[in-house]
Amino acid sequence: MLKNKAKSIFFVLGLLCLILFCIRQWIVLTFGEIHILQILWHIEKAHALTGFDPHITLHFFLWMGLCCLLILLWFYLFYKRRVFCSRKADVFLSGLVSFSFVCLCCNIYTTFSFAELFKMQHAEYSEENDFILHNYAVPASEDVVFETKNNLIIIMLESFGTKLRASEDDSNCYIPHLESLYPRYQHHGQMINCKGTTWTIGALTSWFFGLPLKLPYGVDKNKYLTESFLPHAESIFDIMRENGYALSLFMGSSADFAGMRYLFKRGCFDIYDREYFAEQGKINEQNQSEWGVRDFFLYDELYQKYLEMRKQKAPFVLFMQTIDTHFPGYCSEEKRKYGDIRDSWLDADEMLYDFLVKMEPYIEQDNVTLLIFGDHTPMGKTLAANRKRSLFNLFAGKNVPQIPQSKLAQKINPMDIAPTILQAAGAKWDSSRFGLGISIFSEEKSFSETEGITGLDEKLLYYSKFYDKFF
Repeated sequence: MLKNKAKSIFFVLGLLCLILFCIRQWIVLTFGEIHILQILWHIEKAHALTGFDPHITLHFFLWMGLCCLLILLWFYLFYKRRVFCSRKADVFLSGLVSFSFVCLCCNIYTTFSFAELFKMQHAEYSEENDFILHNYAVPASEDVVFETKNNLIIIMLESFGTKLRASEDDSNCYIPHLESLYPRYQHHGQMINCKGTTWTIGALTSWFFGLPLKLPYGVDKNKYLTESFLPHAESIFDIMRENGYALSLFMGSSADFAGMRYLFKRGCFDIYDREYFAEQGKINEQNQSEWGVRDFFLYDELYQKYLEMRKQKAPFVLFMQTIDTHFPGYCSEEKRKYGDIRDSWLDADEMLYDFLVKMEPYIEQDNVTLLIFGDHTPMGKTLAANRKRSLFNLFAGKNVPQIPQSKLAQKINPMDIAPTILQAAGAKWDSSRFGLGISIFSEEKSFSETEGITGLDEKLLYYSKFYDKFF
């Protein structure tokens, strides 16, 4: 009886090895070595996440198909085996399975930063160590004064950094057109992701609220997609809406993906996404992509919307999210040079540059400011080469505030974008803070500078009872 139990245990152990290995490989090869909190967030939202790239879905099913084949082979070797038919073979096989399981668990523990999760969950809570409690600050809506109401175009560049690299030793420049604009427009070279902002919806949360995207204590309390993102936290777009701004979002994929529709509906954005363009009959073979529509089409739509809105008196924000540089990268066949994600970087460089050239007369004459930011560095196979690099950003417009010279030498993070957007719109209040963000146009040092990149990450990971109150 004991022998049969041991046999069953080792069979299940081998089964777990195969399943965990295939899942691990799919995640790493598709998204890179991401944090366990990001994985947990997506697992919890799996029932509501839609709009996946077919390539990612196909990749998943291929790995699961391989997993099934390996399981069948394992079953055959274990129960129908003719190769292992002696006691020594049984001992060897059992030892190999046990060793493989331990090594795989150690690898997963390290790869997905489980240590940080356990440290966060088992740390004894004290208000003294609650970084968000002591540093969160937002102005009351009535205390925010718009001396002028500048129109904004905000462009979120998917997976875009300043020094994009295909590998650690890659020294090529993949954004030559955009780098040529640095002398003409403002640019900050040290914007680094912090915890809770390293994927698109996390970055957007930081832009809206000046806060990272964290799982509250107890996964069931996380109601992002059934209510809204941080329903009890103040958003910069709440303030802008109250001050008469018309808000529009342009994106080539579905706004349902990762709950973006809920996030942007919170700001009362008019949403122009894949579903909208399909309903309007605007998607065709020339502009269609794996996600929905290509970025060149979005830039044209954004430009036409600007020409329409600039004739109106009401202030506005046009918010556009690109998608072509999402891993594994998408580029027209005739523009391909490398056959990988680098083609999409070169294409994105050219498309954004052409859009800025077309907008140049309006940038110089109109009351419009362009704010362009990368949401996070590239994922997938190039994640390791780009992880520690800075995010792309550009500030253009005659009314855009000046970035202090001292600030250019400091590290900043995506939470700092929240107050930066407000000030670029012409808002003033009694500080330059919003949430945990400190405006890039302020002399005050950001938390990335005062706490250090590693120190800030540790403080953001720490459980915050105060943060839970935003739900």
